[in-house]
Amino acid sequence: MAKSVVLTGGATGIGAATVDRLVDQGHRVTVLDVTEPGDGLGDGSRVEFIRCDLGDPASIDGALAELPDEFDALVNVAGIATAEPIALVVAVNFLGLRQISEALAPRIASGGTIVNVASSAGRDWRENAELVRSLLETPDFASGLAWLDGHESEWRDNPYKFSKQAAAAYTYRAAGLHLEHGVRVNCVNPGAVETRLTPEFRDLIGSDTYDWIGEQLGRTGTPDEVAEVVEFLAVGDCRWLNGVEITVDGGYFAGVVDGWIDPSTSPRGGVPPSPLPSSGT
Repeated sequence: MAKSVVLTGGATGIGAATVDRLVDQGHRVTVLDVTEPGDGLGDGSRVEFIRCDLGDPASIDGALAELPDEFDALVNVAGIATAEPIALVVAVNFLGLRQISEALAPRIASGGTIVNVASSAGRDWRENAELVRSLLETPDFASGLAWLDGHESEWRDNPYKFSKQAAAAYTYRAAGLHLEHGVRVNCVNPGAVETRLTPEFRDLIGSDTYDWIGEQLGRTGTPDEVAEVVEFLAVGDCRWLNGVEITVDGGYFAGVVDGWIDPSTSPRGGVPPSPLPSSGT
C-alpha cells in the first residue's frame, strides 16, 4: 500500500537517497528543506517541496501549516555540520527536529513512524547523559536556545557531536511520548558516508583520520546504503520496533569493541569508538 511520508533534508545525500527509494516503491514524499530538490530526484509527480529552515521556528511553523492533516511517517534527516553562531548547529540538528516531531506526531496515522537520522558521533550520548538530558528537559525551541546560551562552555568544543547526542537520546524519550498516538520512533546513526558535508567533516577530524577510518573497513559508505535502513524503519514491516538506535557504519564500532580495529593506530593516536561526525545531508 502506498504511504505518505514527510521528510526533512531531502535535497541531497541520505535524504535524497531515501526519497528516491520511497518513490520507487510508490510512496508519496513531501520534502522539507532550505534547498529545492533537483529535477532528477525521484518521480516529480510523487514529490512535493516545502521550503523550511529547521533553525528558524517561524519557518517550521509556516511549513507545518502547509502539510497534510494526516500522513504515515516523518523522517528527520536534515542536518548541518558547522555554522555561525555555533548554536545554530544544535538548533537545526536537535531543536528543530524536536519541534517538528512533536507538532506532527498527532497527524501521523496510528501505526505510523518517526525516524531520526543522528550520527555515529552521537551514539555515545550516555557518556554525556547528564548534560544531554538537561537540554532535553527544555520544553520548546526558545527555552532550548536559552539553555544553549547558558551552558555554552559545556558543549561549544564540539557542537555537532552534542547535537547528535541529543537527537539520539531524544529518540528514547519520543518512543514513549508518542505511544498515545500509536506512533513508533527509531533512530539511525550513520558512520562514514560520503555526502556533500564530507569536506566539513574532514576539516573537523582531519583528512588523515577520515581516510584511516575508511581504510579499516575497505571503503566508506554511500547514502543509499543508509537510506535502505531508513526506508525500512519508515515504511517497512517492523511493527514492534520502537525506541531503537541502529548504527549503520560498515562494522566500525564492532571492530573497536572486538579489537579487530585498533584506534591507537589512527593518526590521532586513539580515535574514540564513534569518531566520525556523519550526517544525513
